[in-house]
Amino acid sequence: MSGDPVPAIAEAEATGEVAALYADIRATLGVPVVNLIWRHLAIFPGALPWAWGSPKPLYADDSIAAQAAALRAELEMPTLAGLSAPTLASAGLHPDDLSRIAMILHSYERSNAMNMVALCALSARLNGDTPTAGDMAAPLPMEAPISGKMPALLTLDAMAPAVRGLVEDLNRIGGRDEILASMYRHLANWPVYLSLVHTLIAPFSAEGRLEPVIRNVIADGHRRAAWISGGLANPATMPNDGAQADMRTALTQFTDGPIGKMIAIVPLIRQAMPA
Repeated sequence: MSGDPVPAIAEAEATGEVAALYADIRATLGVPVVNLIWRHLAIFPGALPWAWGSPKPLYADDSIAAQAAALRAELEMPTLAGLSAPTLASAGLHPDDLSRIAMILHSYERSNAMNMVALCALSARLNGDTPTAGDMAAPLPMEAPISGKMPALLTLDAMAPAVRGLVEDLNRIGGRDEILASMYRHLANWPVYLSLVHTLIAPFSAEGRLEPVIRNVIADGHRRAAWISGGLANPATMPNDGAQADMRTALTQFTDGPIGKMIAIVPLIRQAMPA
């Protein structure tokens, strides 16, 4: 069992067309993980081929990457103190641990922003929204793919009770906790690190500083997607009406929920890591 908070096809369980699409998602985004939203869309008839095929021109011409980078650049998150090298070493985290943790953070930071723009554009298409005029983000230098092997995506049932409670507490930070953010399940392989992360970001949220950032991310993601949604392709096969309704629900749940939230939270954590 994948233990995913919504029905999904796990990467290890994917076969045939789904496995091929997952491989293309990883290669296109340059990350070693297929985010939960894509794995969730895979359960609806015809949804994943349509949802992945539609934005392909916008990946090919770097429109999504450029708008995602601009979205991230506008965050201006502070560098919080607390995750110094001595702190992490004293907690028993070795250089290899920190390297893998950094890989996870960078993977989600990149993929969340790109997914936000692409998925909001798909929502606009499904809702019949007219593309809007806006600024074209500046072209980007080519980013190297993020390499590495993701650690196990732990299920809540596989975690010790205290770790499960910690993961659930972390997921409540920033609200929008109906869907458990997968990044915390990966990082649960290092419970002591998650404890430090909770101590780092919980006060920032409690002070009311996180919520405005999340709201701005969600609004900016939808706005930037509307600027480029006219470049979506029109795959020959459209999912049936039922699948389209399921897709609309899923896209909104994710973009206005865990994806928008984690775009704000991940750099807050990543920037606190020692150089």
